[in-house]
Amino acid sequence: MQKLIIIIFILIYNLNFGQEKVYKLISKTENSDINYKAFKDFDDFKIYKNDGLKKAFNPKKGENDIYVFISEFKGDSFDGTRKTFHDYLILKVDSKSDIIIDGFQYTLEWAEPPAISDLYRVTEKNIKISNGLKMDLLKMELDKDYQTEYRKYLTDSGKLNLN
Repeated sequence: MQKLIIIIFILIYNLNFGQEKVYKLISKTENSDINYKAFKDFDDFKIYKNDGLKKAFNPKKGENDIYVFISEFKGDSFDGTRKTFHDYLILKVDSKSDIIIDGFQYTLEWAEPPAISDLYRVTEKNIKISNGLKMDLLKMELDKDYQTEYRKYLTDSGKLNLN
């Protein structure tokens, strides 16, 4: 009986805490770039108007490939309820070498303004994009003004799904 309880506990723990997020590709745009102006606006409350947060993940014309991903997951909201969250990820990739040049990740339902307080940016830039790429290899880092002892890098376990 005791072994059964331990096994059940481990299964429940893995369901809630051991899940790896999967960032599913929703678009790839060639001859594009990241809309850097929109990401600078994450520090301004105007970004919340007219779907500005989502629009930031729309690429503009440029010379690279832009990959946009989404990861849905269940989590606890600030109000104590369980809800579905959406992590958006945009990656700027060199079209010739497939090396990731830059990128941002943001949880759309982040409740604490300003939005930049949950905006992570790629710091490791010599990684080639590939199916199954582990997110921790990109070393996604928070803006320096919002880093704490416990929150500097994105610590969620996740991987890219290019299919």
